[in-house]
Amino acid sequence: MADKDLGEELEKLEDGIENLKNKEFKIFGIKVTAVTAGAAFGLVSTVIGGLYGAFTVYNDYMDMKEQIQSYVAPDLSSIVEQLSVIEEKMKASEDSVVQATDYARDIRNDLKEDVTRVEDLVDRLKDDVRESEKEVREIIDLADQRFDNKRDQLYQDTDREMRELESRLSRKIQMALDNPLSN
Repeated sequence: MADKDLGEELEKLEDGIENLKNKEFKIFGIKVTAVTAGAAFGLVSTVIGGLYGAFTVYNDYMDMKEQIQSYVAPDLSSIVEQLSVIEEKMKASEDSVVQATDYARDIRNDLKEDVTRVEDLVDRLKDDVRESEKEVREIIDLADQRFDNKRDQLYQDTDREMRELESRLSRKIQMALDNPLSN
């Protein structure tokens, strides 16, 4: 084999490719170049691949549909029964919730009434305490007045008696001085 220059060979290959790009062919009576033929081949391959994929998905769908129908059909009545049981339980739960709500509302109203009664009772009790306090103060004031009156009366009586005693004593002393031998 003779030594060939790789650069020359690549140039020849590039020229051949360049000539091939520009070369026209007739396919089914239509003139096409290699590039348009490649693009057409890619487009046709994509469409065929897409159709095959769609066919595969459709087959899988139909198989799955058959399996679901074969599974669901016999069990549909049991599912309906289960749904009716669940519906009854839900209705019972709903009734329980309504009863609990009514009960809670009654308790709240009763507590509200009890609090109102207690507040009224406390208000009345405060009024009674104020009235009692007023009466006790009046009694204490009256007792203070009586005590003051009694004390004043006692001082007056003692003063009077002392004056009377003093007066009698002064008279006796005067009589004794006036007549020392009379006794």
